[in-house]
Amino acid sequence: MDVTEAAEMPDLPPIKGRIYVTVQIVEDPGLPDPPPPLPALPPDDPAVIARLKEFRENYRGTELVFVSASVHDHSRTLLRIYPNGNVDGEITAWSNVDFNHFCGFSTFRVKESDGTFQNYGLLMGIGSIDTGRMRERLAQHGKDYDEPEIPDLPDLKVNGPAFVVVGGERKGEAMDTLSQVHDLYRKEGVRMELAFHAREKAREERHAYLLANPPVPKDVKIQFWKRAKVAAPQQNQEGTKGQ
Repeated sequence: MDVTEAAEMPDLPPIKGRIYVTVQIVEDPGLPDPPPPLPALPPDDPAVIARLKEFRENYRGTELVFVSASVHDHSRTLLRIYPNGNVDGEITAWSNVDFNHFCGFSTFRVKESDGTFQNYGLLMGIGSIDTGRMRERLAQHGKDYDEPEIPDLPDLKVNGPAFVVVGGERKGEAMDTLSQVHDLYRKEGVRMELAFHAREKAREERHAYLLANPPVPKDVKIQFWKRAKVAAPQQNQEGTKGQ
């Protein structure tokens, strides 16, 4: 049959070709049955209540941080931060950090004022904008590029990470997150940038390889077998008589 599959990278052509589908009837391989579900714990059991209380006290879990990042020319980023996905607590800010450097990991840890640690999960939607290309592309259609108003920010290489808040509350969880991610970049920014360039290099090499060696769809093999019937558990005769 002829098939069309999605490419490994969005800017590559789809994978097309003819494949063979083979259907095989095989002997039962004897795969183990899935384990039975665990019995439900009574919610009013004192032992269960005590364990849950201990768990809540000792395990703080991971707070989720929702971030929308629009990177302009790899030098300025427009950030929108939603603490735990709450739109009401949104904060908007411009940063002098290229937030593409944050794409290589999903969690980070912050030391609280009481000496404990809190884990944060970063859920970030990101896009990069080349303003020069955007301006040229719109000019070809007789349109002007409506450039965003970017506030003055210090040079990252000279003064380090910095941001300017342009919308939202300047106090609260979103503001704390904004400060925390910039503190993180102040400490780990060099490693994060190196890791970003390493990922980009690997992506470019993989892209070039796929162009030089277009992949072909693989044949498919489907195996069926008739499962042996499982005998029902026998009742305990003595227990039955004693009831």
